[in-house]
Amino acid sequence: MSSPALSPTTGEPVAVVGRRNRLGLIFLIVADFSGTMALIISYTYLWSLNVNNGWAPNEQTFGNNDLLKSRSPLPWAADWPFWAILALTVVATVILWVGVRSLRSGHRGVLVGAAGISTLIIIGTLVLQFWQMATFPFGPGNGSYASAVFLLTASVFAHLLLAAFLVLAITNRTRAGLISSANPFQAKLVGYWMIWVCASILLGCLCTTFLKASPNTTPANFGNFSLFNPDAPTPTPSPSASPSTSPSP
Repeated sequence: MSSPALSPTTGEPVAVVGRRNRLGLIFLIVADFSGTMALIISYTYLWSLNVNNGWAPNEQTFGNNDLLKSRSPLPWAADWPFWAILALTVVATVILWVGVRSLRSGHRGVLVGAAGISTLIIIGTLVLQFWQMATFPFGPGNGSYASAVFLLTASVFAHLLLAAFLVLAITNRTRAGLISSANPFQAKLVGYWMIWVCASILLGCLCTTFLKASPNTTPANFGNFSLFNPDAPTPTPSPSASPSTSPSP
């Protein structure tokens, strides 16, 4: 009877290490799901509430910033970069899984090539995400929509950055022989993480594509809160009433 394969890093049976790593990944995805849903709920809440009519920016909001005014159309971000980023991430995930599946047949070189190609695609997606954030037709302070979109795209950038690190690690560890057909768990877990990254990006795409103009056309007003307008005149305080002087006798 052959002894179970041992992990090259801990010396334990690979099945034991795989179960422990899988549990850690589940906790990581649950925690990340909570953070992602907080961003999605914040976006939809601000979209539906439209406090003080401050959801979407307009040209007057940008003040004297001619660069922002020249970018059109305002105030929404273009849809295609969101979906292009999702498509590239899906392609990188599929290619990685092709390599993971080939590992069952002992084709370790296929996983090395697939993980390497996936890493390059993710790096290109990171560049596209940075370009999108740098060319938005608004700044992060130009309304609730702008702030929510910047937070969503920053979250995508962070997810992709971690994905690039993990897939590059799979490439290097497979080349070094630390991942093989007898020890495929790390590659599988990174593949599962990539699936979750695709799902989280999809949630953001749905929000930014279909939830644009707020349905609340009669928003509530709270106090003096309003969207910042640098060109708005500064209100002058009303003169205080001077105390009346009684005539001297």
